[in-house]
Amino acid sequence: MNATSTKPFKTRDLTTGSILRHIRDIALPSSIGLFFQTMYNVVDSFYAGKLSTVALAALGLSFPVFLLIIATGGGLSRGASALIANAIGAGETEKQKRFVAQSYSLGFLLALVLTTTGFLTSTPIFRLMGAEGEYLAAAQAYMTPIFCGSIFFIAASLSNAILIASGDSKTYSKVLISGFLGNLVLDPWFMYGGYGLPAMGIAGIGWATVILIMLGSSWMVWTVVRRGLLTFDPWQNLLPDWSVYSEILRQAVPASFNIMSVALGFFVTTFFLKQFGEAAVAAFGVTTRIEQIGLLTTVGLYSSIMALVGQNNGAGNFERVHETMRWCNRIGLAMNLTISVLMFVFAERLMRVFSSDQEVVSMGVTCLRVIMPIEWSYVMTSTHLAMLQAVKRPMYGLFESILRKVLLPLPCLWLCVTLYQLPINWVWYCVAVTNVAMTIVTVVYAQTMLRTLGRDGE
Repeated sequence: MNATSTKPFKTRDLTTGSILRHIRDIALPSSIGLFFQTMYNVVDSFYAGKLSTVALAALGLSFPVFLLIIATGGGLSRGASALIANAIGAGETEKQKRFVAQSYSLGFLLALVLTTTGFLTSTPIFRLMGAEGEYLAAAQAYMTPIFCGSIFFIAASLSNAILIASGDSKTYSKVLISGFLGNLVLDPWFMYGGYGLPAMGIAGIGWATVILIMLGSSWMVWTVVRRGLLTFDPWQNLLPDWSVYSEILRQAVPASFNIMSVALGFFVTTFFLKQFGEAAVAAFGVTTRIEQIGLLTTVGLYSSIMALVGQNNGAGNFERVHETMRWCNRIGLAMNLTISVLMFVFAERLMRVFSSDQEVVSMGVTCLRVIMPIEWSYVMTSTHLAMLQAVKRPMYGLFESILRKVLLPLPCLWLCVTLYQLPINWVWYCVAVTNVAMTIVTVVYAQTMLRTLGRDGE
């Protein structure tokens, strides 16, 4: 075995051993970690609500702007993870080292751009969204520390991508659990002051988030270095290499847009729901939160596919790629069926956890009972997009996100709501039909690409 095929790094070899065990060991920590990340956001909303309605509204207003940071870090991490996992599987040590170093280097530059752009454009964006006076001041106070901490959000996301590519999802899960527990302490302390700190109000929630992500990302970067996945010999690996940047960005940009399109899709649906009143918008917001909780398992499966398919594709073990997809689809569908049935049956109780308004509850129950039977489509879309990303064919994800979240819903909702003025139930039917239609297209395309693996030298 020559030097380029040895694996001196402490990576988990996913090209051998039980696929089911690998899926369990990666997916379970990822899903648990995301649950605590969701609870972290709930804690922020809870304490913002304790401050004032304006503070809570400002937190919600900041989400689309915050999503830009999340999408940049998430897209970059997905692109990097695919390339690193393939290099690990192929035993290309030098390429692996190069991708890791250049991912951090590119992430640092993008963080500078995000911070600068955020400070220059956030106020006009908030004003465009209707924020003025105290409302605008609260949104700015929250986002100022978030922009300052952009580099830590991206560093954490990239470190997680590198660790997942090497088969480790436990480290980030532990960081997210620790962050949730730390947030329970720092949020009220920074908001109300005490023990030497002045009361910072909603800005305190932002600074608590930045401090926790700084600690978490520092630990994760140190873990990457300690395991030998990032080395400084030669240190020139960290200097910008535009050819490597281009390769990473080809994988990252479609993934980033896919994440950003979540906000676009939410905006499109909300735009038409406004015609049915505030209760309809509130009901949609609540059902979206409930859906996300129900889909936590898909995130774990996404991580498993990125690592397993990436390594085995790089190693040329295409039968293990097929087996990974078979198991992930079966597991995802089985778990989703159980969760969907429970949510369908207990839809009203779930809605009442979030709202006591009978109109909101009634609309939300109807929405859940239309959407739950097609939740499988989200699972199948997620697993197949993950596979395409892992085999370094991410461009379909860009096409899929534009069609599913914007181009298909727009005419469908316009016909039902604006032209024919049908009842609100037709909004939920439009959402269901567009998702199922795009899932069928996605599965057919991805399975066709899957069958070509091994026949074209990929």
